[in-house]
Amino acid sequence: MENPSDNVMGRTDEIPASMRVASSVLEPITISQTTCKFVLESKGILSRDTCLQFQLLGSSQFLPIGSGIYSLIKTATLRAGATRICEMPQLAFYRSMTHAYDTPSYRLNYTRLQKGINTTVANTPVSPGIVGDTNPFAGRFQPAGASVGSDPVVTNLSPDIEITNSAATSPVFTIYLRELFPILDSIELPLFLMKDEVAIDLTFNVQTTAADGAGPNTNGSLACSPAVAGADVQNTCRLNTESVLMYVDTIYYANERMELVDEAVNDSRGMSLLYTDVMTNVANVGQLDSTKVGADDTTFSKGSFTHIIPVSGFAVKNILWCYNTANRTSASSSPASGAGVITQTPTFYNGFFGKYAMSATVKPDTWNIRVNDQLLFPEFISNPSYKAQEAGYVYGSPVNLNQALYSFNATAQKSGAFLANANTQLFGDYVANQYELWGGLNGIQDLTGQQHFVGVNLSTMYGDSNDDTTLINQKPIEVIHQTFPVNSTTNFNYNAFYYVEHTKRFSLLGGAVRLQNGPGLPKAI
Repeated sequence: MENPSDNVMGRTDEIPASMRVASSVLEPITISQTTCKFVLESKGILSRDTCLQFQLLGSSQFLPIGSGIYSLIKTATLRAGATRICEMPQLAFYRSMTHAYDTPSYRLNYTRLQKGINTTVANTPVSPGIVGDTNPFAGRFQPAGASVGSDPVVTNLSPDIEITNSAATSPVFTIYLRELFPILDSIELPLFLMKDEVAIDLTFNVQTTAADGAGPNTNGSLACSPAVAGADVQNTCRLNTESVLMYVDTIYYANERMELVDEAVNDSRGMSLLYTDVMTNVANVGQLDSTKVGADDTTFSKGSFTHIIPVSGFAVKNILWCYNTANRTSASSSPASGAGVITQTPTFYNGFFGKYAMSATVKPDTWNIRVNDQLLFPEFISNPSYKAQEAGYVYGSPVNLNQALYSFNATAQKSGAFLANANTQLFGDYVANQYELWGGLNGIQDLTGQQHFVGVNLSTMYGDSNDDTTLINQKPIEVIHQTFPVNSTTNFNYNAFYYVEHTKRFSLLGGAVRLQNGPGLPKAI
């Protein structure tokens, strides 16, 4: 079709807008249960829509509903020769937070199927196995996509989320490269200009032992198992190495446009492109002396403490963080038909979220942040609504989570400790011969407040832009926690995972990658 701008004097396009995309399937150079490496060809421009395919095999399991298939990735690294362009450790927590901004409809109809993330909640249906539709859980909330069967005790896993031992029936999940490496959100890599080998190195989490314990390879590392009559089932899970593929989209423009791409990243001409990178930091929130905690109806605070984020000299856009209970031991007892009391003791493990629950405190914790030696907020932030509102400024979008997933505020009493009210539970405890989600997982304990995170936007304008950052001077960022409430059932050692989104500059000099933190410096004449 003729370009209309060619018919307007002075507006003729001198560069044709021709473009073609070549798609190919790339197999890993090396692959095992713990590591994987891909090497990209030095041609064309790597499209941000390039994606990876993974499949897990196990016995009737499901991916952690918050992190989905990201539970597989322990560390992802993008390299050009010896230069590490981007590295993302603890990917499961970071993507649990960023996908919370997806709309519920998008998570239900796309993210749940493509990533295995199932944090959209829906009303509990009435089980057809209960005479007279007397299910007391009907109307409460449960993860969407649950399949109600005729058995009122065991609820089947939906086939689209159930991991099986057969490659023919177990679902296949997809991760875009831009979700592993945020640089691809801003820059589509000009592979044809890069002289060094561009490689992607992945290390995987593994789930090799059925018995749960303190080790990193146990239940909940990759997948979770439904309960049977109120007791957790612990199964092994493995990666189907034969299914790991990369679907590569390579972009080619007309010669003139490719020359412009060359100029845009040519360091000898002082040209560079901004992109977002993510820095991670892990801090600890210690456990209180158990003799001083008291009963569940009393809350205690771990007191004031400060976490240091070492980003001096960086141009920072956003900070996100979450808390994970490093030594969580669930010890709830549930009556089961003919079995008396069954005790659930899954250490380091959450029935729905595996090892990637982002836990809220029983009462809201209180924090503030000091940037360039100034407190960012005039008052310390405690209210969960204020926290969710501030997190909405990070990407210019609200946090689309059910409030009971985000905090205990909607399901707990407002006096004493935040104990769950029976009529406000997300999902009920196991009761004999009544409908229960996935065989009897403890919904109130394992669902409520397990998708909590904090996001702080350091830009001067609303939303997310690489050109809108705060330059951190010699003093690091300080996150000040004034209170951190716990009671006897939530008195854990917590890990605080911090993710700092900052901008870097990408350029090429003679085909070699050059990276620069912070703002650009003028070149000497």
